[in-house]
Formats: sequence, C-alpha cells, structure tokens
Amino acid sequence: MSRNILVQRFIKSRFTGFFAFLLLSACQPVNNNQAELTRRAADDPVAAVTLASQRLASAEYDAALRWFRHAALLGDDIALHHALQLQQREQGRLATAQWLQQQLDSNIIDNAAVNLAQRAELGLWQQNKPRIAGISHALGCKLTLQPVISQQAGADNWQSLSQQWQQDPQLSQLPVCFLPVYTLDSTVLGCTESSDTLIQCHYRALDTVVETGRFSQLLVIAGRGKASYNNGILQLPDNADLALFRHEFMHVLGFVDEYPLTEQAAMAICKPGMRYPNLIIGDNSTAYLQHWQLAPEDIALTAVKTCQSIGQQAYRVVSTTNVMRFYELGLPDLYLALAQQVLQNPQQLMPVQYYFAYLARQQQSWLQWQQFMQRASEQGYADAQQALAVD
Repeated sequence: MSRNILVQRFIKSRFTGFFAFLLLSACQPVNNNQAELTRRAADDPVAAVTLASQRLASAEYDAALRWFRHAALLGDDIALHHALQLQQREQGRLATAQWLQQQLDSNIIDNAAVNLAQRAELGLWQQNKPRIAGISHALGCKLTLQPVISQQAGADNWQSLSQQWQQDPQLSQLPVCFLPVYTLDSTVLGCTESSDTLIQCHYRALDTVVETGRFSQLLVIAGRGKASYNNGILQLPDNADLALFRHEFMHVLGFVDEYPLTEQAAMAICKPGMRYPNLIIGDNSTAYLQHWQLAPEDIALTAVKTCQSIGQQAYRVVSTTNVMRFYELGLPDLYLALAQQVLQNPQQLMPVQYYFAYLARQQQSWLQWQQFMQRASEQGYADAQQALAVD
C-alpha cells in the first residue's frame, strides 16, 4: 500500500486515521530477517518505520512508539506525526508535549516539522495563542473569573461552555463576568491527565496573572481527571460539559455537595455554626432562616448523607434531588435565588489571591505575600484585611 494513501488517511482524523494506519501497516511485507532490519534501522528511517509498523500491527505499542520516534529523530516527518499521535493515545498529551519540546529545544527535531495545529493540540503555542473575548453582564460584574487554558481542546471547549452559559436560562441571570482567556504552554502549567484523581496543575505558573489581574477566581480548563473547586481555583477537565461546570461553580458560591463526603472533607465542612446556602448542619434551621431571610414554608428540610462519615446529620433545604447530589440534575429555583443573594456580597468569597499569599508564605517569599494579600484586601476580603493590619 502506498505511503501517500497512508498519510492522507492519517490527516483526515487523528484517531480514526491512526487506527487505519495500524490496519494498513499489517498489509506491508514483513522482513523476516529482523536482525538485519534492526541493524539498518539504526540510521535508516525507512527501516525504522517498517519496524514500527510491524510492532504496531502486533499491538506492541511501546516498541512501535520507540521506532516511530527513532525514525522521527532521523528526519522522517511522517514518522514524527505518527509518534505524536501514538504517544498521546498511550501516555497523554502532556507527556507528548514534554517529549516534543525537549527535541525542539535540543534542535534534534526542526521547528518546521511541527505545524501550528499540532502545536496547539499539544499546547506548545509559540505565537499562535487563541484569543477568546471576555463576557460581561448587563447587571455588572459582582464576581469575575479568569479563564485559563493550556491546549487547543481547552480553548475549543471554553468557547462552547461560555456560549452555553450565556444561553442558559438560570446561569445567565447571575451577575458573573469572565475575562478574556489567559493562555500558557501545557508544559508550563503541567496539568495532570489521570481519570481517577483530581486534576492538579502547577498553579504557581500563574503568579503574575493572579497578582496583576482584576478578578477574584481562576477558572482553569486543562488536563483530564476529576473537577474540583478549592481556594479560589475552579478546575475543569478540558472536555467538561456545562452541567459539570455549573456544579463546580456552585461550590464557588459556597454550596456543598449533598452526597457522602470523605471523613477528612466532612471534618472541615460539618462543623457546628458553619453556614451554607443549601445545607443545614444539625438543628440550626432558625439561624439559617434568619440569615437567608427566608420563611419556614420556603424550605423543605430533607436529610442527606453529606456528614455521615463523622456521625453528623445534615439537611438540604429542598425536597428534590438536584445538581449538588448528581451534577447532571437540575438547579432548584431556591438555589438560584440563594446564589443571587450570595453574589450581593461577593467580598465574603475567598479570592484566589488570598490562597496565593498563603503559598508565598510557605516559601517565605514575604514581598509576594504582601502583594497577594494586598490584592485580596482590595477586594474587601476581611481575613486579608485583618492579616495586613496585624502585619
């Protein structure tokens, strides 16, 4: 089978073409003299590609990747494209980007061998960073988030999510704004890609934007794995849908999960006197109603298992199972009203600058601590104001 046909099929679809290549490679004649073929492959990219094709056809993916890489390092651009696709499938985009960047930095692979689309897919942007405008709200910006992406998948998904947010009949009511996207290389942000764990990134790579930006929360759309919200950072995988985004955003506003928490999480959440929009811990309904300016008939206390790991009883304030139990479910009207109420006092939400001040203190970077804490204080966050007053 001709190599041109192989390349054309590869270009049509990253993975469909890739598996088509696997089948096509099985059609190639196998050189029975493996020792001779291996000897020639040391400095012959054609022989190296033949070995890679054989290994791929027999599902020896690690060996196939090694030979595709070897052929690429010998100057075969098509082998490079195959190597990048195979490594992404087997090891993820971050590992692929890190390997490619090493080769480019060492001038082993020429920059011209990697096109802009491939760079964007891996998050090695150079000068072709996407420009995605911000979103304002007719009622003003009670809360402003800074979207961050590190690969093309995140950029594409954010464009879709932001449009869906504006079209959603509930979310579009919230006076929330999003700044233009901030982009940096995937090898710098370094977001993990394990489906079984929370996504973790090198957040200190965002020091400058956190210190100088006019926002209180980061929205990082990068990596693969479990979404989370902690310390002013809303972390989404780059394939997140609107339902997952909505669930995690409710955490920004102080809403708590209505499913059983781990013991460690419950110890932090389920403390007497803690106040949440959607949950009452123990027998505290009177104080809840007073704080949220609600009447008894406005709520329907329903037992949930949020705090069961530490023997505490918690109650949600609506009868229906909802987005805080299963993120795909709906957002109750009462929760929307409570979210709007929270946004009337956004200074009570911890800004990400306060967390970065904590990170700076851990490293005894006192000038950075002062700068981050000052930014948190300027947003009206009482704990930051108190820390500066004590200092």
